Amino acid sequence: VDCQARHIFCRPCVTEVLDRDQPCPECRGEISEMNTAHTHIRSFLEQVRWKCFNFENGCAFRGTKKQLEEHLDQECQEHQQKCKFQGCQERRRRASIGDHERECPLRPIPCDHCTNNVPFQSMVEHLTVCEKVPVPCPNACGKNPLKGEVSDHLDTECSEHEILCEVPGCGQQVKRKEMDAHEEGSQKKHVKLLTQPLLEARRRNENHEREIEGLRTQLRAPNIQGQADKDTLKVKVCLPDYEQKAAASEKGSRLDSTPFLFQGFKFRLWVYPKGKENSADGQASIFLVKLHDYAMEMWYSLEAGGKRMEFTSTFDEIEIRGGLGWKNFCASSDLISAARRTGGALEISVSLSAAASAFQPLVVRGYG
Repeated sequence: VDCQARHIFCRPCVTEVLDRDQPCPECRGEISEMNTAHTHIRSFLEQVRWKCFNFENGCAFRGTKKQLEEHLDQECQEHQQKCKFQGCQERRRRASIGDHERECPLRPIPCDHCTNNVPFQSMVEHLTVCEKVPVPCPNACGKNPLKGEVSDHLDTECSEHEILCEVPGCGQQVKRKEMDAHEEGSQKKHVKLLTQPLLEARRRNENHEREIEGLRTQLRAPNIQGQADKDTLKVKVCLPDYEQKAAASEKGSRLDSTPFLFQGFKFRLWVYPKGKENSADGQASIFLVKLHDYAMEMWYSLEAGGKRMEFTSTFDEIEIRGGLGWKNFCASSDLISAARRTGGALEISVSLSAAASAFQPLVVRGYG
């Protein structure tokens, strides 16, 4: 230090003195800074032989400072050592710490079911939540599925679980073990339910063919003087709070836009923020959906998230509440970024164009 006598101390000790603005511990003179000791002095100090800090407990070691540090870190059987297991604060002599660690309540042991390492004292609690522990079926079917697979067991194999008849329109729920008997006894009902949609589809196809033939006749007729030959619609579809709704959705989840009119028919957009079930991972899906029985050819384009797609197609083979579009429209993250730029609402630009309604036949369906 810079006292008049230039006394020498170890750096950690004298640092505390300087931090408290105290005088030199040796001569009580004023000090303001410390400097590295001369090379000869440091060389001399490095050769000084030290007793082990635990000499009063019986350790006979003597050696240089470096040797002392290695002795305390690796060899001294009297040195206090902390338990190696996370969370344990126990400290004992190096010679006896092993006895504690073999019995430490925080020592990790493998779970017999999931093989994860769990602190010994937490094993009972772990077994109450472990996904690999067998548990009795909640329907008492006699099987013991793993706790994390109970839902799959109920959905695929539990004989006591009630399942819905797979025939569309039946609606009957019976236990899985009774499904064969239900199907056997409901054959006439099931045949009727299965054939009715086919008959309705045939009638729709016949009507569509008549509509298309009428359209062809109209298009072959001479154009009316001054009449525009196309109807065009441009609309901006806004989906508020899109980022929040997209974050809460799963693959296959759908957002429906507000409907809009084109040529007197209602349409809307279906947006799948994380794609349909058959979409590529990380891709969003967008579809133009008809809500009325629109059967004409249409050109349409959709633009969102910096991506624009267009297509020309007829809607005559599309069911009402069915649509056309792209299952891999763009990256899901691109739509979220676009929504952030507009205050959270996703904006989709829609353009529709088709032969003018005056050229299309009037189609009336249903009964009075």
